[in-house]
Amino acid sequence: MLRSKLLLSVFVLIGVAAQAQKIEVYQTTPDLLETLSHRANLHFHGKNSKAEMPVINVDDSQRFQKIDGFGASLTDAAAWLFAKKLPPRQTDKTFEQLFSPEKGIGLSFLRQPIGSSDLAVTFYSFDDLCKQSTTACTTPEGVTDPRLEHFSLAHDEEYILPLLKKAIALNPDLHVMLSPWSPPGWMKTTRTMLGSNPETKEESHLKPEFYAAFAQYLVKTIEGYQAAGVPVWAISVQNEPLYAPPTYSGMHMDAEEQAKFLGEDLGPALKAAQLSPKVMVYDHNWDRPDYPETVLKDPKAGALAAGTAWHHYEGNPAVMTKNHEEFPSKGQWVTESSGGTWQKGLHNNGNILAEEAAELIAVMRNWSRGYVLWALATDQNHGPHVGGCDTCRGLVTIDLTVPKHPHVKKELDFYVLGHASRFLEPGAVRIASNEPKDSSLKDVAFSNPSGTVVLYVLNEGLKSQWFQILFHEKTAATLIPKGSVATFIWKP
Repeated sequence: MLRSKLLLSVFVLIGVAAQAQKIEVYQTTPDLLETLSHRANLHFHGKNSKAEMPVINVDDSQRFQKIDGFGASLTDAAAWLFAKKLPPRQTDKTFEQLFSPEKGIGLSFLRQPIGSSDLAVTFYSFDDLCKQSTTACTTPEGVTDPRLEHFSLAHDEEYILPLLKKAIALNPDLHVMLSPWSPPGWMKTTRTMLGSNPETKEESHLKPEFYAAFAQYLVKTIEGYQAAGVPVWAISVQNEPLYAPPTYSGMHMDAEEQAKFLGEDLGPALKAAQLSPKVMVYDHNWDRPDYPETVLKDPKAGALAAGTAWHHYEGNPAVMTKNHEEFPSKGQWVTESSGGTWQKGLHNNGNILAEEAAELIAVMRNWSRGYVLWALATDQNHGPHVGGCDTCRGLVTIDLTVPKHPHVKKELDFYVLGHASRFLEPGAVRIASNEPKDSSLKDVAFSNPSGTVVLYVLNEGLKSQWFQILFHEKTAATLIPKGSVATFIWKP
C-alpha cells in the first residue's frame, strides 16, 4: 500500500513537471492560410543539442527594457470609418479583435494625432479661426486667439473619444499617446495648418509669440481627453518636425526650437496644470539621431523628457541602442512604422509579413519599449485622406465597395503585432536570446510578470528551418515554415 502511494506521488510529480515544461506554439504563414494558428504543443527535454541544428538560447537572467505595448493610430479617417461606415455590431466585433486581451490580440498602445493628420476626412484643429474643409484654410492676418477662447474638442467628442473609450473598456491597460501634427494655423508663420506653402515652398514654423499659447493648447487637449474618460499616458512635442509637408498638416521645428519650447513653455505649463504625461522628443526618423541628442542634452528640456520617439522611414534601428547608451535613463519608442503598397517584401521576395516581423524584432532588440504602426484602419482605397499618404495600409481594411455590406479584412500587419501583443502582459520585459549565426532565424524573447516566457521567431529564409530552443539547460526541437512567424510560450 505504501509502495503504491509512493509510486502515485512520483507519477503526479512527473505529470506536474511535464505540464510545466509544455510549450504552446502559434504560427502565421506568409500566405496567411495560417494566422495565429495554435499548433501542436512542444515539450522541453534534457539538453541534447545537435550540432547541425541552430539553437536559440533564451536566458531570463538577463533583463533589458520594459515593454509598453504594440499598436497603431486611431486616425480621424479610421475613427470615421468605424463610426460612420460600419454597423455598431461590426465595429464592436472588430474592436474586440483588436483590443481584447482575451478574445483578440490585445493591442495596448494608441498614438493619437492632435488635430488632422494626412489620414483625415477634413483639416481641423481645436482652435480654428477660419473654415476648414478638405482644403486647409488660411487664417486672415491679425486674427488670433492667444487666450484660446475658441478652443473646443467638439470634433473629437463626436466619434474619436467615444471609440477610444470603447478600446479602453476592452483593454484597461491601453496606453494613449498624443502627438500634434500642426498647431492651429494662426499660431504659425504661414497662418495655415499645411506644413509648407505648396507654391512658395516656405516652411511653417511656430511663431515665438505663440509658444505659450501652443503649450496651453496641448495642456487643454490633455485635460479635455482626461475629462472625457481617456487618460493620456504620453505626448510628443511635434510629429515629424524635420518634414514640412505641402499637402497636409505639419510644421518644421528645429531641435533648438524644440528644446526651447519644451524647456521654457510646455514643461512649465504641464507642471502648473499638475499633469505628468511622459514627454517624448523628436518623433521622427532614425536617420537624424543628432536631433534627440540635442534636445536631451539641453539642461531644461532634457530633464523634462522621458525619452525619444522614432519613425522607421529612414535610417536604421541600431541608432536607438546608441541613444540608449548615451542616455541610459531615457526610453526609446517606435511610434510610427507604416505599411503600404510600396513594400516589396523581405529581400524583395514579396514576403511583407517577414519584412515587418523582422523590423519588430530589430526594434525590440535595440531597446524600444513599443512598436506602433500607423493607421488602425483604412478603406479599400487607402483612405480617407486629405493629402500625404494615399498608399498606406491599416491593420484592418474596411472595404466599402458594397456600401450596404461593408467587409472588414485583417491585414498581415494585424498578425505581425498580434504575435507579440496577444501574449505579452503589462509589465513584460525583454530578456536575452541569441540569433543563430548562419541561419535564417531572427528572434526576440520576453518575460511576463506571471513568469511565462514568450519567444517571437521569424524564419526569413526561403525554405523551412529546423531549430532548437535552449532554456535552463533543456531543449525542444521544432520546424518553422519558410517566411513564417511563430510565437512560443512556456512557464519555467
